[in-house]
Amino acid sequence: MQRLEKAMQGKLGSFELQEGGHFWFDSCSAHIELFGHAMNLLIADYKGEPRPDPPEILRALTCAKDRKAALEGLYPTGGSMLFSVYDMEALVERGELVPRPFVAGGEIGE
Repeated sequence: MQRLEKAMQGKLGSFELQEGGHFWFDSCSAHIELFGHAMNLLIADYKGEPRPDPPEILRALTCAKDRKAALEGLYPTGGSMLFSVYDMEALVERGELVPRPFVAGGEIGE
């Protein structure tokens, strides 16, 4: 069991939470989940429906002790569809998930 845990640690990421403790995540699964969430937002916007709630990892990012470092740990290369659907400045600076429209100058729900 210890060998399995050590093997998994190479695939797991984590960040410290404001209230203490860590949020652990599987990097590959997190990226798949976040991509799927972005696609669901795009579909909801296209259909004029309410956007779905953010996945657990995004809610956890809002509670990270160092949100910028947590985001960089999740996306070490910087590229992400997440940047186009949420205001990253609001997330990093205030811990808020502020939705952004997919179309420049557009409004969510149009």
